[in-house]
Amino acid sequence: MFSGCTSLTTAPELPATTLVANCYDSMFNNCTSLTTAPELPATTLVDHCYNSMFYGCTSLTTAPELPAITLANSCYTFMFYGCSSLNYIKAMFTTIPSTIYTSNWVKNVAATGTFVKNSTATWNIPGDFGIPTGWTS
Repeated sequence: MFSGCTSLTTAPELPATTLVANCYDSMFNNCTSLTTAPELPATTLVDHCYNSMFYGCTSLTTAPELPAITLANSCYTFMFYGCSSLNYIKAMFTTIPSTIYTSNWVKNVAATGTFVKNSTATWNIPGDFGIPTGWTS
């Protein structure tokens, strides 16, 4: 919808709590001036719902809170890929990150930052599929 819109700085509200497959796929892809992400209140995810949503948003510093506990296929794949200023993520999922759900979701984000995860999550996967390397959690 807004893919490649380099002048967009603030995203519109996205209040949907019921999602359909691919609903926000690549929505803000390469919106390089985007500094403010919308809230993403859905707690039940579907396949590819947020795939590549913020891919290449180089001005984004804080991710929207991700309240869903259980991940769906490719729901977060490439979500924050290339968001080189991104330095804060709060993700409440307890599903173990893997190529199925989070492939390269935080590849090429800022070198340092803070990752907040669900206190009941038992996973500790570093790198591009989990918690970015160099970040505190």
